[in-house]
Amino acid sequence: MVEKVPIGYKCLNCGEVHYPKHGRCLQCKHRDFEEVELPSEGSLVTYTILKAPPTGIDKSSLILGIIDLGEVRYTGQLELEPEDVQLGMKLKAVWRKVRVIDGKSVSGFVWTHP
Repeated sequence: MVEKVPIGYKCLNCGEVHYPKHGRCLQCKHRDFEEVELPSEGSLVTYTILKAPPTGIDKSSLILGIIDLGEVRYTGQLELEPEDVQLGMKLKAVWRKVRVIDGKSVSGFVWTHP
């Protein structure tokens, strides 16, 4: 099995890396990008706790964070207990089921202790 890694989008004109993908580069407004692998480890910049998560998530609350990966910041779900979350902590991306929509499992990255 091939391990999944987070993907970013590098502008072919100026080299700026984005996540998520935008219609135009935020730096130079160019429209062409290439996919690039992003680091699967980073540090937590900030977070929030959703007390009313979307339908299909079987948790009473959901922690979302912004993770600094060096060239880019990645917004994602944290798979930690609220009391364990600390700004600056190291996190690692793990691919797994994140919710159920119309009876089908949806997978994505969650961020947890390395």
